[in-house]
Amino acid sequence: MAGFDFVVLDAEHGFFSIESIEAMVIACDAAGIHAVVRAPSPASDQVARYLDAGGGGTLFPRIEGAAGARAAASNVKFPPDGKRGLGGVRANRYGTAPLDRFVAEQNAATLVALQIETPGALAEVEEIAALPSADVLFVGPNDLSQALGIPGNYEDARYVAAVERVAAAASGAGKAAGIMLRSRDQIPGLLRIGYRFFTTSDRALLLEAGRAWRAALARP
Repeated sequence: MAGFDFVVLDAEHGFFSIESIEAMVIACDAAGIHAVVRAPSPASDQVARYLDAGGGGTLFPRIEGAAGARAAASNVKFPPDGKRGLGGVRANRYGTAPLDRFVAEQNAATLVALQIETPGALAEVEEIAALPSADVLFVGPNDLSQALGIPGNYEDARYVAAVERVAAAASGAGKAAGIMLRSRDQIPGLLRIGYRFFTTSDRALLLEAGRAWRAALARP
């Protein structure tokens, strides 16, 4: 109802079972909004199941380099592009949809977002951006700052340079650059350097709204 383009269901830091992910994907379908699931890890054996439930894409955390990015993406693509298994599942109307068309559509349309938040991923970010399966290079600010040895210091020149490098790598490969936001005030500056794919947390939204409401009730 607020007009967002998609919802990220966070199975890395959130406490979700495959059943609750499926229930939320169904709720997203009913609301007319795309569901992207953040996997617990790059090598998670749950990724294909999230897509079988009807998820529209996967956000992979803690990518360690180009080889890891390639391996992670292979879990969401059907052969010959990857190794995802084909079954009669909710996403293909339990096998009643033409499977050849389903495979082609899924391989073309399923979003692959790769988080650049480790030293290995940052070192190979241009190679990761060049992967045909990569759609979004996504910065996880907490882990990226931690990887740089400056946890939470988002104004540090090393962190700023890393964020700019990710944006440049994505732009150079014709991919989208994404990032997790702490507040909406960050958006204009990030737009200027090329970021287009933004997320924030439900907690940030609730806190911002709650503080605004409380401020409106403050006494002079």
